Amino acid sequence: MIGRPTAIALIAVGVVLTAGAMVLPWYSTAYAGNVEVVVRAWGTEVLNKPGDWPAGELSPWYGIPIAATVALLLAGLRVRWAALAGAVAQAGATAVVAALVVSERGHAVDQQGDFALGYGLVFLAVGTVIALVGAVAAQREAA
Repeated sequence: MIGRPTAIALIAVGVVLTAGAMVLPWYSTAYAGNVEVVVRAWGTEVLNKPGDWPAGELSPWYGIPIAATVALLLAGLRVRWAALAGAVAQAGATAVVAALVVSERGHAVDQQGDFALGYGLVFLAVGTVIALVGAVAAQREAA
């Protein structure tokens, strides 16, 4: 059984890893023609953009649901159900991001491009699992 101090430490580690994921590239796709697209939590950066690249290069801000769940995790240190709600919501948001990565990988392959995962996605996944374990432990301790 995990005690409350350990549960709080796990939630804190999950928050720190998630915060790190918010600034690292989530994934990077190099398309044919030397165009590289770097997707972050707060938008998309296109490098070596050709003249005929279509407008609307900014992605949705995937960081908004993740940032909201981090706030719930932090609030969960005081409010009974917030950490658990935040961890479950973050798990769902991480699943959505993972689905987008798989979709983008398929698009890159269709364009005869290359695809590479960014460290941000790894940090996000690990932070989500650690925060979820800490939130469940904190909830069991409170019960």
